[in-house]
Amino acid sequence: MDNFINKIKKHFLSSLFFPFLTFGLILAVQVVFNFLFFEPLGLKIALSAILLIYWIIIGFILLSLLETASRFDLERNQINAMIRSINDPAISYANDFEIILVNPAMEKFINLSKKELVGKRIRPELSNDSRFGFLTKIIFPSLAPVILERLSEEYPQKIKVKFHQPKELTLEIITTKVVDERGKTYGFLKIVHDLTKEEVLKQGQKDFITVAAHQLRTPLSGLSWVLEIFSKEEIGPLNEQQEKLIEDGKNAIKESLKTVEDLLNAAQIEEGKFGFQFGLTDLSQLIEEALIKFEPTAQKNNIKLIFYRPDFFLAPFVMDPLRIKLVIEILIDNAIKYNVKNGEAAVTIERIPKQPFIRISVKDTGVGISPNDMQKLFTKFFRAEIALKERTSGIGLGLYLAKNIVERHGGKIWAESVVGRGSLFSFTLPIDSSYIPSR
Repeated sequence: MDNFINKIKKHFLSSLFFPFLTFGLILAVQVVFNFLFFEPLGLKIALSAILLIYWIIIGFILLSLLETASRFDLERNQINAMIRSINDPAISYANDFEIILVNPAMEKFINLSKKELVGKRIRPELSNDSRFGFLTKIIFPSLAPVILERLSEEYPQKIKVKFHQPKELTLEIITTKVVDERGKTYGFLKIVHDLTKEEVLKQGQKDFITVAAHQLRTPLSGLSWVLEIFSKEEIGPLNEQQEKLIEDGKNAIKESLKTVEDLLNAAQIEEGKFGFQFGLTDLSQLIEEALIKFEPTAQKNNIKLIFYRPDFFLAPFVMDPLRIKLVIEILIDNAIKYNVKNGEAAVTIERIPKQPFIRISVKDTGVGISPNDMQKLFTKFFRAEIALKERTSGIGLGLYLAKNIVERHGGKIWAESVVGRGSLFSFTLPIDSSYIPSR
């Protein structure tokens, strides 16, 4: 009863509650009429009691409806407030693509008012409409002129698209389901993130890196040629100190040229111009060639290089030999650079059970990588804190390049490490060429 009274107090001034009060007043008049004109007394009391009970039942029903409507209004207002507070353009629609909610940012972005949008059903046929075409391509991103990337197939779905009309735009469209506590889908919410300015800045960075790398490569190659002439004593004999200085200079230029090549490769990857030439290749031979290349460096640093040949027959399979060799060289180079004196770097090939993949691993006895750095290890220009302390050279592109090459082959690359006890870098490659992504 207290709950009933509280509900009456809450909704007493509601316009929807006014008819109930009016109906109660009519019933009160009817009760007075019954007592004035009906006989006997028992009938008067019975009729009045029935009318009172009837009014209370209607009151309970009406208050329950008012409570539900009030809760829905509150939830709707909260959702409206949430969508309005989103800085990015946002729009919500039902399962049949009827627009339910739209925030001011979306109104401004597509140049359509809330009045025009709410209640309108968006269909793919509207993609060529002068007013609703742009919105239609946002609701149905597959209709966009250029699909740059599908970032996620599961909800929330993410897709990156490019528009040329009404102006040059690069957008990330995020779609999420609107579900109730039972998991029933009532509609969808789309949030549009404008990446246009970011893409312009990124392109500017890429252009700068490409131009700078090209401009650096020519003079560095010239300097390398000059030092090579000096080292061959073509213009006169050298003393021991001069030979050491020239050798240090050659190593510095060699390191700089490698950095330039890494920069150019990274720029080509991001522009989609990093070419691949696939063909049947003997993986063991690639590893042998890489180890032979790094043997002098390993000896100089007192590092023992080991190749544990596979204990199974591994026939040549499809890969890009130059790119995969680059991955192996990057991992071996790091295993030497960040190792300890008299340490080891071992390369292994293993078959993955019940899968058409093999795993190549490079294990070292080096300084290791901290857990905080592991998540960023394969990102561009990232260098682990321990790596910075051990060696100041390098710009953090090697593992970024390795990751892109391995993934282009349909494989995965990862690392395991314990600080002070070494690291294990592994990557997989499919021995079945049908697993190589088509591009």
